[in-house]
Amino acid sequence: MQSTASLEQAVSEFRRMLPAASATARAIDRGDPWDGIAINAVADGYIESANEMGRFLEACLKRSV
Repeated sequence: MQSTASLEQAVSEFRRMLPAASATARAIDRGDPWDGIAINAVADGYIESANEMGRFLEACLKRSV
């Protein structure tokens, strides 16, 4: 399980990949709770369910390295 610090770092790195106008980016910028960010990621089409958010972040970050 990821620590809070590593999760925050992953979200920060993921944020840099997003278009500024996306709802997911705006949710991250506002400091929305994790579930709010995940719901916006579903609405933006990045994931199919909020439960996928952790795996999605890991996959994005692995591809960007």
